Amino acid sequence: MRNSLKRITELNFENKQDMFDSAKIIRSEYLKKALKSIACIIAILTLALIYLTFVYLPYLNSNSFNYLISGKYPLGSNIFPLDLTLNWSLLSTSIFLIIYLLRAIYLKFTPSLIRYIERETKHIGFEFKKKFESMLLFIILNVVSIVILFFLDIKAIQFTDIYLSLLFRTTFVTYLFMSITIPIIWIFRNDKFVIKVKENVFIECTLRYSLSKKDDYDPNLVGIILTSNRLCSRFDKSGKNIYSKISENRWLKKNDTSTISPYLHFQEFSVPYNFQKQFLNITLALNDWENNYDSNLDLMNYYFSTSYPYSNRNLISKYPGEDQLIYLKFLNR
Repeated sequence: MRNSLKRITELNFENKQDMFDSAKIIRSEYLKKALKSIACIIAILTLALIYLTFVYLPYLNSNSFNYLISGKYPLGSNIFPLDLTLNWSLLSTSIFLIIYLLRAIYLKFTPSLIRYIERETKHIGFEFKKKFESMLLFIILNVVSIVILFFLDIKAIQFTDIYLSLLFRTTFVTYLFMSITIPIIWIFRNDKFVIKVKENVFIECTLRYSLSKKDDYDPNLVGIILTSNRLCSRFDKSGKNIYSKISENRWLKKNDTSTISPYLHFQEFSVPYNFQKQFLNITLALNDWENNYDSNLDLMNYYFSTSYPYSNRNLISKYPGEDQLIYLKFLNR
């Protein structure tokens, strides 16, 4: 662990030459990370192909998952030992790891850049976190699948009632499908780098930089895109107006991370040398949002409580017992 920390280069963006040198370090680290991930993907595909060609196919006389579909094996079939268990383990693990590694390549974070953002956020009183939870979710769901498949392979699970057998197979095949699709969805939606603002409030960090070598200096060689938690629905007209005003006042990007997303998010663009300033800007925008949007909800509360005296007065309310959204500890520094 100590050796790995020593290899992490301290980035510096104080002047043009340092910025250019730091960008080259980040690019070099990313290319190494990408090549390692690609090598792992090739190794996984190679092992899967070798197993399929030289181990499983010679024993294959029927569909591998024929039992799960029909509830019985064809007469005269030579079933490979632990047929379901081994094949599902190989298939699910290969699919998940390939997508997991591709996602890691897409995120573009490198050790030195992670260290730099950690240091910058720590100086202003916040915490930079890596939220990669899909691996644990996949392991939990897949272990359950493998255990059940193992019992099926050794004939420990059998049903004499045809309807009960059909119900079990349908339910279990659905679970198998979910055990691989849910972790994959989790990879794209929840595996990310974020800055914790307060409990359950995060600002996501994504990177943008060119991998091509440039001889001339470009101050935007490395770009950091900051995206807030979701604010409100796009179809909330009142919230959308408040969102537009805050975005305009704080010079935030008005386009959302996804045009098909049903929610609004604040988004800010930064480069490393002004990261603290731009991060402060988006946190202040979140503070403005809470103050203005909650005030708007208070007015709606008042309207409903006076217009409909028998309605639930707490239908729309602030989060109980919470202070302002942002703790601006760094303003006094």
